[in-house]
Amino acid sequence: MTLLDCVGLGINGIIGTGIFLLPARVFAAAGGFSWAAWLAIGGVCLLVGLCFCEAAGRADRNGGPYLYARDAFGRSVGTGVGWMALAANIFAYGAVARGFGRNLSFLVPALNRPGPQIAAAVAVIAALATLNYRGIKPGALASDFFSGAKLVPILLFVGAGLFFIDWHRLDVPPPSGSTHLEALKVGGFAALFACTGFEYVPVAAGETDNPRRNVPLALFFALFGSIVLYVLVQLVFMGTHPNPAGADKPLAEAAAAFAGPWAGRFVAVGSVISSFGYLTGVALVTPRYLSALSENSELPAFLSRSHPRFGTPYVSIVLTAAVCAAMAAWVDFDRGADLNNAAVFAQYVPTCIAVLVLRRKRGPSTFQLPLGPVVPLLATLGCLLFLNGIQPRDAWFSASALAVGLVLHFAYRGYRAWADRRALPRTA
Repeated sequence: MTLLDCVGLGINGIIGTGIFLLPARVFAAAGGFSWAAWLAIGGVCLLVGLCFCEAAGRADRNGGPYLYARDAFGRSVGTGVGWMALAANIFAYGAVARGFGRNLSFLVPALNRPGPQIAAAVAVIAALATLNYRGIKPGALASDFFSGAKLVPILLFVGAGLFFIDWHRLDVPPPSGSTHLEALKVGGFAALFACTGFEYVPVAAGETDNPRRNVPLALFFALFGSIVLYVLVQLVFMGTHPNPAGADKPLAEAAAAFAGPWAGRFVAVGSVISSFGYLTGVALVTPRYLSALSENSELPAFLSRSHPRFGTPYVSIVLTAAVCAAMAAWVDFDRGADLNNAAVFAQYVPTCIAVLVLRRKRGPSTFQLPLGPVVPLLATLGCLLFLNGIQPRDAWFSASALAVGLVLHFAYRGYRAWADRRALPRTA
């Protein structure tokens, strides 16, 4: 993959269904301060992203946060991080696949019901698995196309909507009983799902041209640009929607309010394109978390088998597609986003700390952060600040997912040790 492919993958990883469906939820949590909530969580993600940039500057293999944690802390911690990265991607894939049908229901009312939404989600997942089965380049080209196509309606929404903002609507206090700091934390956590996905870029480093240069550059540009765009989108939404706290499809409804029904339909089409663009990126990356674990003997070797013709990890592609389809049938967009938020910190915090450890163990990176330990420490503290927004049931589900992964890992290691002992020649 080229630098353009990596930037496209980053944009598709970050900008998806979230920005079209979450502004109302963020507004309900933070009121007129919701634009600052995007800045707060976006700032933390940018700090984390910078840590990913430095870590990626030392790696030229597939794996992303799994690889960084393994190199810094050892095999068991790396496996736990890699498994939770895989789990977070599966949650996100299932959520956005369901959100795809929800966005499309603005144009096709028959998709308002769960059954048709599930059918649409499974069909999309199957189609993308088929595309990626045939090689990473077709998947990367699809990612490049949708990363550009999805930006058009969002940029037009912002460019036109800025002229229609009623600035008095932005002067809304936080919800009753909430301080400004609490509004930032709760609103920022609600916005988190739309800011994640930048970590997809390093995962396919082993299939990227000049990965130590292209991966950090692509990650930084994609993340910084997305944060700026999100703040502008929230300002336009708050200043133009007649009832921002009660919006169901926030951007389409706001566009219809300030520019007429045609604009609402145009933005709705954009939301469908954006959702599908995100899905092309996550479909490309998710199987490679699983194959990376297998390549390093954390899970059975057959999971990393490459197709003899296409050179892709076809077993991982088929298996993750099946699991993601089941996830899309089980959870709707909101539930999947909450599960992703709970799981995603399990790869962010270890990566931030790993940067400090790898500086001593592996030497300088091709992308070295300034100010010594300041950026990794601030990123870690920012993650811990937002961690208390996780609901207990989501935390328990994430812990259970981690336990399943570790049990599979240690069971496989035990089997390998037993098989190696049996293979030793017997002595008299």
